[in-house]
Amino acid sequence: MKNTFISYILSTVMVGLLSMTSVSAQDNDSDSTENKHMGFEPTLGKKDYDDRGKVIKYPRFFGGLTFTRIDWGFSRLIDDGSFTLSADNQFLDYSKASNFGFDVAQVGLRFTDMFKMYVSTGFEWNYLRLKNDVILDTDAAPLAYEESTTDYRKNVFTSTYLRVPLTFEFRSRKNRHGDRAKIAVGAMTGILLKGTQRLKSDEFGKQKFRDNYNLASFQYGAFARVGYGSMGVFAKYYLNDMFENSPNQQSLNNFTFGLTLGF
Repeated sequence: MKNTFISYILSTVMVGLLSMTSVSAQDNDSDSTENKHMGFEPTLGKKDYDDRGKVIKYPRFFGGLTFTRIDWGFSRLIDDGSFTLSADNQFLDYSKASNFGFDVAQVGLRFTDMFKMYVSTGFEWNYLRLKNDVILDTDAAPLAYEESTTDYRKNVFTSTYLRVPLTFEFRSRKNRHGDRAKIAVGAMTGILLKGTQRLKSDEFGKQKFRDNYNLASFQYGAFARVGYGSMGVFAKYYLNDMFENSPNQQSLNNFTFGLTLGF
């Protein structure tokens, strides 16, 4: 049922993206200049700016399909306030950790030329490349694992969430090129779609296991973005524990930071 739901969402998004067209300026007045410098923001639906050179009236509702706020960055696990994992969580020690996500739909209200708020939705992945040769137990609650005698060349633990952030975005006045500085802050929530462990070894080749792995079924936190034009940087802090119903993993949180495109 869950896989069917995910497939339906992805199919809908792909159809929307294929039908999108690039935003192009129509006139040479100040409103069309705004459109020329929107940067990477393919959108299908009502925009929060006018792309036909008309006078913009506020407040202005906007919404529809989009493909923007593409985040790619690094992750760090925080164990009871420390970046060093405790003895109970050493099996989750990692060599690399990353975060990737993007928005596919949005609806909001632009109050003035310099301020808007909106709710969006999209997908987000967190990746942990584990150092240890451990196999997470798909049937255990709380979270459990087994030490393996196999030497894994790759051991990646991934969580996939449907994200729903609420954003308050401020922007400066346009410079002579039509670009603006932007600051966005807000709260984010997420619903767990799946957890995955991918293994690769000479002995067994590629293996993939799916389960919720006691990952938090509902995540929440705060985020901030700072940028100029269509590029920026982001930081997110997840206030909830990464795992639920797992006493040894209490106060284990995730912090991510990196670059964002389509801001």
